[in-house]
Amino acid sequence: MIAKVHIILTFLLLLAFHSNAQNTTDTLLENSIKTTLPDSLRSPNDSIPLIQPPRSPGKKPINWDDVKLSDDGPDEQIDYKSRDSMFFDLKNKQIHLYGEAQVDYTDVNMTANYIIIDWGKNIMTAEGKRLPGGRGWLGKPTFKQGGQNVTASKLRYNFKTYKGIIYDVQTLQEGMNVVGTKGKFIGAGQDTTKKNIIYNKDAIFSTCDLEHPHFGIRSNKQKIVQDKVAIVGPSNIEVGGIPTPLWLPFGFFPMTQGQRTGLIFPRDYEFSEAWGFGLRNVGWYFPMNDYWDLQLTGDIYFKGTFRLHGLARYNKRYKYRGDFNLDFANQRSEGADGRPFFTPSTSIRWSHNQDTKAHPYRSFGGSINIQTSGYQQNNRTDFQSQTQRSISSNMSYRQKFDGPFDLNASFRHSQNTSTNRVSVSFPTVNFQTEALFPFKRKLQVGGEKWYERIQVRYSSEVRNQFEATDSTLFTKQTLDDAQYGVRQQVTSSTSFNLLKYFNFSPNVTYKEVWYFRNLEREFIDTATIVFDTIYNEFDSTQFEIIADTTKFGTINDIENRGFSPLRQYNLGISMNTRIFGTILFKKGRLKGLRHVISPTFGLNFTPDYTNPDWGYFKSVRTDLRTDEEELYNIFQNNRLSGFEQPSASGRQMTFNYSFGNQFEAKIYSKKQEKDKIVKLLRALSISGNYNFAADSLKWSNVNVSGNTSFFNNITTFRANLTYSPYERVAETGRAINQLLIKTQGKLLRLDSWNANVTTNLTVGRIRDLIKGVNTDQRVAEEEGKDRVQEQDILSILENFRINHAFTIRGSYNIQSQRDTTIISANSISSSGSIALTPNWNIRVGNFGYDFQSKRITYPDFTFSRDLHCWEMGLSWQPFFSTYSFYIRVKPGHLDFINIPYSKRIQDRSFR
Repeated sequence: MIAKVHIILTFLLLLAFHSNAQNTTDTLLENSIKTTLPDSLRSPNDSIPLIQPPRSPGKKPINWDDVKLSDDGPDEQIDYKSRDSMFFDLKNKQIHLYGEAQVDYTDVNMTANYIIIDWGKNIMTAEGKRLPGGRGWLGKPTFKQGGQNVTASKLRYNFKTYKGIIYDVQTLQEGMNVVGTKGKFIGAGQDTTKKNIIYNKDAIFSTCDLEHPHFGIRSNKQKIVQDKVAIVGPSNIEVGGIPTPLWLPFGFFPMTQGQRTGLIFPRDYEFSEAWGFGLRNVGWYFPMNDYWDLQLTGDIYFKGTFRLHGLARYNKRYKYRGDFNLDFANQRSEGADGRPFFTPSTSIRWSHNQDTKAHPYRSFGGSINIQTSGYQQNNRTDFQSQTQRSISSNMSYRQKFDGPFDLNASFRHSQNTSTNRVSVSFPTVNFQTEALFPFKRKLQVGGEKWYERIQVRYSSEVRNQFEATDSTLFTKQTLDDAQYGVRQQVTSSTSFNLLKYFNFSPNVTYKEVWYFRNLEREFIDTATIVFDTIYNEFDSTQFEIIADTTKFGTINDIENRGFSPLRQYNLGISMNTRIFGTILFKKGRLKGLRHVISPTFGLNFTPDYTNPDWGYFKSVRTDLRTDEEELYNIFQNNRLSGFEQPSASGRQMTFNYSFGNQFEAKIYSKKQEKDKIVKLLRALSISGNYNFAADSLKWSNVNVSGNTSFFNNITTFRANLTYSPYERVAETGRAINQLLIKTQGKLLRLDSWNANVTTNLTVGRIRDLIKGVNTDQRVAEEEGKDRVQEQDILSILENFRINHAFTIRGSYNIQSQRDTTIISANSISSSGSIALTPNWNIRVGNFGYDFQSKRITYPDFTFSRDLHCWEMGLSWQPFFSTYSFYIRVKPGHLDFINIPYSKRIQDRSFR
């Protein structure tokens, strides 16, 4: 009876062998009650029902719970599948899988072209098939366990001992590619306290991910502990399969995932004729916690020059993020006598950004950029660093309250790198209200009254300001010379319509500035006499003493400390309206023209602050010989930018006027098959005033300004003209109180003018011009979207732009006593990147020509080549004769392998 059962089971297995085995997961069956197969054949809780073998009539069915499983079998179920076929070798206790074979056991996953499962020896063997001519592999074996990924030409794995042998092994570890001829794998199994370990023989350690890396560190023995460390013995740096003379006695490479403390290898090895041999960017990295880290690096040169860099980065999700940079440089130079001296310089940069979700009413953020002693120009050679003449900072805190109040505290800084002048405003506190309507009724009944539209606004500012040079900024004298004050302003205004089309807006403004120092000048009536001795030309014993009075008295400035308020006010009313003019055409592409005029008229009154009753101006005698006195402002030693000073122009009662103009045309577009609006003149403004209170020159100059654009906004034209209604003195150019209309019959005289033409040419603007698309409209529609790059010959210039600026101005020349015209600026420049091929790139920081000075304007070029795991580049600035060339490994664990050579700013005097 048992023999019959064997025959039936064998027949069923043969049928299963010839059936289609693609993408199915099989388990072995018990082949008899007496024959015990490994327990990997099926787990008791498997969801797929066991196939019951046929039994003879009258016999009881087999109870599979009573089947005894072998103790030598695997602990868990083995799932397997293949694309082509399977072969069950019951005699040798093996399963053969062909074509895209895959086996899963616990956390182990194995794939290959051919896999053997030997359940008698608890071993799985995987092999691949190399294609003819070295064209690659068919089903190259892969092995995965616990995050460890391995590829090989052949591998064997024991699923009881978790050990394996790997041939031609290749594994990736934290960006590192390890390729060895033979390796031994020791798995951690189900023990979570252990790590997978790989022992390699004759292996290469590289960041190149190819099967045969372009470079690497080759050693006879290596040990890799997964996610922890890689240790190599005596090793040699190999490039292109050729050993180099560079040997390492041992290697230790951390493989810990995430943040980890460790040494930062120097990125560049340099030689400077001025500074000697040096290492750049060598230091240490500190992961402080989950929210911020710290990086300390330095550049060290053998002749004494050094730089220190500190970088702290922080990030808290949904709260804030930012970084803080502190750089210090102590650079060696040589004087005319050949003696060395050192120049210290500092750079402080901080950037902080608050997430918009952090708080609905409170925000804090901005950036700070402060430098001393020309740090940027002395350490960088790119176009922007060398030509940037001003840097600024702005860090602010804002608090919005439930009511109509708003508080803002800020730090502001501006610095001129040419003059080294620095201005710092800290702290600056602003408090302001929204528009308040004191007469608006709480319960609205009927229509709105005119007085309900009266609004009141209040604003105040407290400021402390420092003025110094970048070398004296952090000194006690700068603190002693600090300027500080308080500024307050209350404005009230309303608006109403008259005759339906005219909008009237009366307004009142009151300002009060609190200064805490004032100036008092006193005249010292003592003459300054200079004595000069004149000797006889032939006899030195004879001489004459001549006295010469150089000053007839001096003025002494006395600064008084104390509360000194400045109060000002002005009254005004304005009226504005709009006038439209339209002309329509029935034939042709031109459908119509439209002219929009926006006239504004106003009356303003300001009192005479030179009146002694205000106490803002005082007079002081200036000369012993006369009784003439000079008027001075007692607040003029307060230099807070933006804070008011009393005007010395006397009482003002002015009538102001301005006319804004716009010209548009409606044109039929054949390409778009619709009408489109074209702005012929974007803006044209005419403005001036008449002062009723002035005793002479009551009419002001007439200012005319306008701008428009051509060629789909590629070129922009701007012009400003100043006309005077008065005659002028030929010798000085000063206007006199004689109207031109009376002396020459002309209404106005052109006093000065300037015009500016700028061109901004990009590939996108050229495409829009050819297609007849409005650039401004396209940019607005594509805001926040990824633009689809056009695939044409112009694509290589997609990120390249050409700018041209031309400025011409005219004015009265006192020396020649006639109007002159000069070209003040005429230059062309280009910048951007050109992708010649997928691997070749040219970056143009700047290249241009100044037609005024007839010279090329600071060219800055960078050529780079992608060499897969290497990169090559040349940065060149011909103006300074500086350059930097490198061939280096791409950023990663081995980026210290490089060949740099450079000539920097400090080497210009060396030949």
